[in-house]
Amino acid sequence: MKKNDKIIKKVKGLLAIARDEKNDEESQSAFVLAQKLMIQYEINKNEVEAYGDVSELDELDNATVTVFKKLYWWERKLAVIIADNFRVKNYIKIKYIGRQYKKQIVFYGFGRDLELAKEMYILAYDAVLYYSKKYINRYYIENELLRTRYITESIKASYIDGFISGLSQRFDEQISKLRESYELLVLIPEEVEKTFNEMSAEWESANLNPPPVQIMEAHCQGMSDGKKIDFTGSELPDEEDFKERK
Repeated sequence: MKKNDKIIKKVKGLLAIARDEKNDEESQSAFVLAQKLMIQYEINKNEVEAYGDVSELDELDNATVTVFKKLYWWERKLAVIIADNFRVKNYIKIKYIGRQYKKQIVFYGFGRDLELAKEMYILAYDAVLYYSKKYINRYYIENELLRTRYITESIKASYIDGFISGLSQRFDEQISKLRESYELLVLIPEEVEKTFNEMSAEWESANLNPPPVQIMEAHCQGMSDGKKIDFTGSELPDEEDFKERK
């Protein structure tokens, strides 16, 4: 038996799990681990060709992350952070719908990376909504305030800005650790950079204009909560990870 035969067999098994239940947490974990093993042991895609979708995983493609909608500043900022940390590029598509311009977040990269990046975005998006809502409710109770739209939006914007900054720092820490063992895993492939730069050469740059932080207390708490989130392990978080930490 060749040196890598056992590893190849394990990779095939992991990819089979990922193929069977693509939206299942177990399959996502299996997909991530399979990619790590392929990179670590320099396993060629032809060696695992028995997995039906392997060729698709090695093709450059686009993946829509959101529907066409009104995008909030923090959604765009979150997309940038996810793209920077999970080997893909991101851009915004604009479409005129119902007398309004709607926008859509799109990731660009290899198929094997697009699936993970999109999943990470969705998990982070859900975490932002969950934690910000919980904090807003607690803020009103602790400060004995009457709810108003202006106060709610101020709290939410300040908290989310802090949360995403904390999340970015968390990724920086985790990615640094991953680079020690899986440097190629966390770097955007040269082909992705090259083809994306060619494709986007004449595009206009989109400016991110987050609202100013008005409630520093909310911003600091958001940053603290964002730093606690860990999406870079071999297992993706489930609902239990979104429960309040004691």
